[in-house]
Amino acid sequence: MAGPSPSDAASLSLETARRRIGSVAGPIDRTDRIPLSVAVGRILATDTTANEPVEEADISVDDTVFEQGHQVRPGDVGLLRATGVSELLVRQRPQAGIIPTGDELRPDASTASKVETAGFTLAQYVDRWGGKVTYRDPVADDAPALRMAIQRDLTRDMIVVTGTEPGDTLREIVAELGEVLADRLAIDPGRRAGLAVVENRPVVLLPESAGAARVGAVQLVRPLLKTFAHAPLSPHPETRATLAAHVDSQTGIETFTPVAVSDGTATPLPGVDLATATRADGWVSVPADEAGIDAGTAVTVEDWDYLP
Repeated sequence: MAGPSPSDAASLSLETARRRIGSVAGPIDRTDRIPLSVAVGRILATDTTANEPVEEADISVDDTVFEQGHQVRPGDVGLLRATGVSELLVRQRPQAGIIPTGDELRPDASTASKVETAGFTLAQYVDRWGGKVTYRDPVADDAPALRMAIQRDLTRDMIVVTGTEPGDTLREIVAELGEVLADRLAIDPGRRAGLAVVENRPVVLLPESAGAARVGAVQLVRPLLKTFAHAPLSPHPETRATLAAHVDSQTGIETFTPVAVSDGTATPLPGVDLATATRADGWVSVPADEAGIDAGTAVTVEDWDYLP
């Protein structure tokens, strides 16, 4: 059922936002049978039992080697192979449609246009987090085109739109097709991010800003993907460092600050543009109930771009 867009003044906390959008996500029941050679990272749809005994591992034929819901690790495949398992029944990867929006955006760089980067970067994150991505060409700020773009991707488990903000045409279309749960979130960067539901599909609405899109992706899209996949939401790698300068934040707003880390010192980086977001060694979060963090404070730095 279509519903009105909430007031521009409304702002959801990150915790509330996750809970509301997560309420329409659940583990998918679609499965694939895949060879053992490509099983790392996938989630088992059933218990996996041994076809051959492995004496040194105290495993007999028909013993359960790994239970349903287990996420296959690189070290697991050797044991599975030893037990005579050559293929696995796994949950399908959650499908995410990514729709960049904006009149000025183009899929490729040129002197006369602005290349689309927010959605393209997000697609790489979604793939890395275990999702199956459909990345679309940029859609102009035209009501029929936007409506068609949203409806086209309702075959996916979730939709992520970049380049949208409160009051724009895209959000009007989403409100007509479904319900906008929030037009603003109490996060910085990302206050203009929003959440919606269309035909029981979660729709994450992210601004064009590289920093805001990245925060929204990590804090909203990643948990949704893990819920659909029935996979654990593992913490990012963390390091402790001493803050080199004061980090500003507003009480009531959860703030995420990109930092450069060197010799145990975390230096806040100015701005949240593409270059800053990309050059950051990690991100420091300031809880909503705190008004900034003073220089000299020991902080936890999360690495959102870690490579295993």
